[in-house]
Amino acid sequence: MVGGLGTGLDIGLYGVLYRTGMGHWPALALSFGTGVAIGFWLTRRWVFQNGSPLWKGQLFRFLLVIGVMYAVNGLLIEGLYRIFPPGAWRSVVARSLAAASTFPLSYTLHRRFSFGNFGSL
Repeated sequence: MVGGLGTGLDIGLYGVLYRTGMGHWPALALSFGTGVAIGFWLTRRWVFQNGSPLWKGQLFRFLLVIGVMYAVNGLLIEGLYRIFPPGAWRSVVARSLAAASTFPLSYTLHRRFSFGNFGSL
């Protein structure tokens, strides 16, 4: 539920920003950043039920994972733009496919690195 909420917000915001003329990377930064702001707290509390007072270390590791996922998603979207012809829904379809294909990696990294035992990777 948390992942779906954050991803849905990210995809919708990216589509709106891109369609209104914002470039790919800035639109992705804003949409991804919005998802990050919501995602950290919800993921920490609801998904992994982690109430540790050591949230600063978790936030740092969370942001490292987010940085990796931002780059991977951005590169995937650029590749999909080369495949899909320009059209009204190209940005939303490309962003959705990138988000869906990177979800397993993102979840695993957050579970094991961001909020889990640091040495369990």
